[in-house]
Amino acid sequence: MTEGANPTLEHRLKRLMLFRVVMVTTLLLSAIAVESVSETLLDANPLYLLIIATYGLTIVYVVALRWFGPREGLAYAQVVLDLFVVTGLVYLTSGTGSRLGFLLLYPMSVLSGSVLLSRRRALYSAFTAASLYAVMLWAVRMGWLQPQGPSDIPWVQARSLVYLVFLTGLSCLTVALIGSYLAEAVRRADKKLVAAEEQVADLRVLNQVILDSIQSGLLTTDVSGRLLYANRFGAALLGKSQSELRGQLLREVFESPRLDERVLPASVKHGPWRRFEIAYRHPDGRDVDVGISVSPLATTEPTPGGFLLVFQDLTEIKRLEREIVMKEKLAAVGEMAAALAHEIRNPLGSISGSAQVLMSEPSISKEQGQLLAIITRESTRLSDTLGHFLGQARPGSSARAPVDVGALIGEAVTLLRNAPEVGLGHRVEFKAEPGAHLCLADADQLVQVFWNLARNGLEAMPGGGVLLVTLARRGEDVVLGFSDQGRGIGREEQRRIFEPFHSGTPTGTGLGLAIVYRIVREHRGDISVRSLPGAGTHFEVRLPLVAAADQLQASGVPA
Repeated sequence: MTEGANPTLEHRLKRLMLFRVVMVTTLLLSAIAVESVSETLLDANPLYLLIIATYGLTIVYVVALRWFGPREGLAYAQVVLDLFVVTGLVYLTSGTGSRLGFLLLYPMSVLSGSVLLSRRRALYSAFTAASLYAVMLWAVRMGWLQPQGPSDIPWVQARSLVYLVFLTGLSCLTVALIGSYLAEAVRRADKKLVAAEEQVADLRVLNQVILDSIQSGLLTTDVSGRLLYANRFGAALLGKSQSELRGQLLREVFESPRLDERVLPASVKHGPWRRFEIAYRHPDGRDVDVGISVSPLATTEPTPGGFLLVFQDLTEIKRLEREIVMKEKLAAVGEMAAALAHEIRNPLGSISGSAQVLMSEPSISKEQGQLLAIITRESTRLSDTLGHFLGQARPGSSARAPVDVGALIGEAVTLLRNAPEVGLGHRVEFKAEPGAHLCLADADQLVQVFWNLARNGLEAMPGGGVLLVTLARRGEDVVLGFSDQGRGIGREEQRRIFEPFHSGTPTGTGLGLAIVYRIVREHRGDISVRSLPGAGTHFEVRLPLVAAADQLQASGVPA
């Protein structure tokens, strides 16, 4: 379509051309039918020529519309040419006297012009119609044109011809005024309708943008708890598409009895039930903590129109809360360790000193000397054990240096394969990506992390199995993984797995994973666990590479 084209005018022009073809075809068929049954009518060849000419003009109109586009000038030209065709029909069908013939086509053509054109051009078309009719009448009266059939025009007085022209012109003028007025009203209504549609479309787009920009899940349901709408963020949080969620029941989506359609009305009615938390099983296997708010969907009807749910992913918040609690417990363990060291070391020192004094006496027997030596040795060992425990429980301050984690873990795996913890049914595998994996770390503490996690994996497989140790680079981190084929860990146990004095085995102390967690966090890393009962456990330790660690240190983050 050319520039400046009017799609509304184009549609009207197409309808006008279709109407013209239908009318001309009807006229053609009528002429053929009448001529076939009548022998007294005039020769219809001129009428056929006029019909063929009208078909030809219609083809020209179609080509002009495609070439120049819908323009008012093209519409006006069609109306004027239609008036010429009507004049020809009136002349050929003996409508030049008192008989009407096709005179009614004049106001019809003017009416079509008033719908397509402006009021001024519609009046021009009315004037053109009256002028063409007057010229045709006058030409027949003066003998310039031969009447096509019985005609009384040559004997009609001039004022009677003026009267006929006046009536035709008045009817065309009246039709032009009324048609243009109605057309203008329709155009104004169309403009208002288009403006309203654009406004509604803009509001719809704005509403969709707002809903998609909300960083919370948003769901609407009907009174039966069946989903009607889910915003993009909510669908992504649930791990499903918007179309997949539509039509499902809330209790089927969240798998929670609190969202049963029979419980929802009570949840909305009683305030304490309007906000609650549930555990959602993500399609990828993750457990997501979700906080949900339920409220009635406001409508103009007195009866409830459904429910509105707003929900957020609280997994990270819950993790941070557990981390804070864990750090508080670790701090408490450190204080307790310091108190124990203080309370136990002093008596140990007294015992060791007393034993050494007694050993220096010349009168003691050989057997007594051996017993005193045992007391001294065990006191020293117990003091060293307390010192080691205290060093593990309080924040470390050891110096760190760049360590190739790959070489370090490779040596540890070799020692592990020959350790007594590895039974006949156990197999230890190590897969590492090629290249250096440099981290700013304490090598001894990293080895301690390895042994704690590896021993836990072997203990989880008392009947044998494969312990897979992996090492890879992901972005700016080194990822050390431990995967076993053991009994697995439940959801609630995973929440407390890094807490001090919490152990999943009867013989465990519950300090190994707590120490691992502290060491990893002190190295600016992170540790996570994924497990299902009966499906094994996977620990993943992330440590920053040397470049990332240097950036953290340069930014002022304490080591």
